[in-house]
Amino acid sequence: MRVCSTGCTMQGEPVEASNGFLCANCYSNLRWALQKAPGALQHLREVYVMRSPIEIDGAKPQKKEPPAPFNLDAWQIAEDMWQALTGQYIPVSWNHFVLYGHAFDKCQELHQKLDEIVNRKEVIYLMPLVKLTRLGLYRYPLEELPRATLLPCPQCNQRTIYQPPVHYGDNLEVSCQNCGFTIPPEKIEFYANLAERERDAHL
Repeated sequence: MRVCSTGCTMQGEPVEASNGFLCANCYSNLRWALQKAPGALQHLREVYVMRSPIEIDGAKPQKKEPPAPFNLDAWQIAEDMWQALTGQYIPVSWNHFVLYGHAFDKCQELHQKLDEIVNRKEVIYLMPLVKLTRLGLYRYPLEELPRATLLPCPQCNQRTIYQPPVHYGDNLEVSCQNCGFTIPPEKIEFYANLAERERDAHL
């Protein structure tokens, strides 16, 4: 019995390689990664270059963009993903849109030849893409969910909701679900500071 080249086990026993040198689970995971990698790569490099609008999460204003070490982390995950795909570094001249186009073409090429690729021992070098894609999407989700903030509405004093930007370059939005008032982006930090001082006064 040929066993999975990634070393998969089930109840301590090696798992059979039913798809070339991969087990059924690894084969399925690799297909998934090839489908998700282009969007993940674009997003990771977009996170790296994105400017920092102010985000309200609780009473204190915080930057939406992660601090520099985390930006570099997103950059490095993308670099590692591209190396798993191509064995090369991402050209420094590529922005996230160009990267997506090249990644889409490369992943589509690999996906079309997948049944041939899994029958080569070298498929093991492609497998880190699965873990890296999962890691990138876990640390930097493609979709950020709306959430309540501790910033009260200036109009009716009800709790406001943070609406994350939908597209690159969009402003974030903090609005009241009760009266519909939307706090202008340039005023969010001001209102947040007021809310923080009011909260501290009651402690």
